Amino acid sequence: MKELKIYLISTIFAVGFGFSDLAIAGEGDTTNVVDKVEKPAEKPKISFEKQVYDFGKIFGEDVVTYKFKFQNAGKGELIINSIKTSCGCTAALASKDKLLSNESGEIEVKFKPGKYVGKVSKTVTVNSNDPETPTYKLTISGDIIEEVIVNPRRINFGTSRKGDSVTKTLEIKPLTGLNIQVTKVESPSPYLTISKDKDGADDSSAYQITFNKYDYIGNYNGMIFVYTTGARQERIDVPFSGEAIGDLTFYPEAVSFGNIKQNLEAKRTVIINLVNSDVKIEKVEVHPDFIKHALSDLNKKSKRLEVILGDNRPIGKITGGIKVYTTSSVQPVISIPINGEVKE
Repeated sequence: MKELKIYLISTIFAVGFGFSDLAIAGEGDTTNVVDKVEKPAEKPKISFEKQVYDFGKIFGEDVVTYKFKFQNAGKGELIINSIKTSCGCTAALASKDKLLSNESGEIEVKFKPGKYVGKVSKTVTVNSNDPETPTYKLTISGDIIEEVIVNPRRINFGTSRKGDSVTKTLEIKPLTGLNIQVTKVESPSPYLTISKDKDGADDSSAYQITFNKYDYIGNYNGMIFVYTTGARQERIDVPFSGEAIGDLTFYPEAVSFGNIKQNLEAKRTVIINLVNSDVKIEKVEVHPDFIKHALSDLNKKSKRLEVILGDNRPIGKITGGIKVYTTSSVQPVISIPINGEVKE
């Protein structure tokens, strides 16, 4: 009996002692948890004095610069990852790419208008580690003016018959008050004739630009040079373009069958437009022999030419052509190439 009592007392003592240890351990762990609580992360914050800047009036050949001032208004370090511009005419560079809290910097933006005229707006995108605004857009704008205004900036002679003359007017007006003179207007093209038409009271002038003696059919282009006494625009380039056509036009200019299987039907269409209604199509020849054709009226001024691969087509590349014979003195023969490949 005494042994039992001693055992119980020992057990109770041990259990009690154990609970005491647990309590102490628990208190110690709680202290460690409090010590290990992480503080809120210190975040950077990008802040600009201005988001938009207007240069006002800018001459087209000038290069203008503006510095956008910014600050790290946050607690963590601000890192500028990249700066991107919306066009090649704009360049931007940050004075520093890492800023501590409350530290300031600048982003210098350079803008060269080049060929732009009138109101222009461009953007600069700043990418940083600011968690709230990782992408920040800056905007620059301006009104691009010229010392010498040329109208039109590009001459389009449009479509004309082969051998015909086409005339357009080129107006040149220097900016009032700059005392700029036009010294010469010329072109290296042998098919252009340039003559001065008149002078205006406001130093403006007009020139007659005539395209003639072009003995070819198809598209053409070239350049006109306007020389002035202006410091910024000593020479102004005016491109020109147009198309000379004959008595007939056709589309497409080449017939392509691509890759076609031997047992599939293959047909292509060529549209021939009779610009000169007096011209007639006398005959059509197609080669090689396994290519067939059919000519029919599409309307009063157009023909439909169907080009068909025959069933006896051989396997391999197709190299052929169409010859359309007409009564036109300008285009007595129209040649249209044919290509493709027949596969099994």
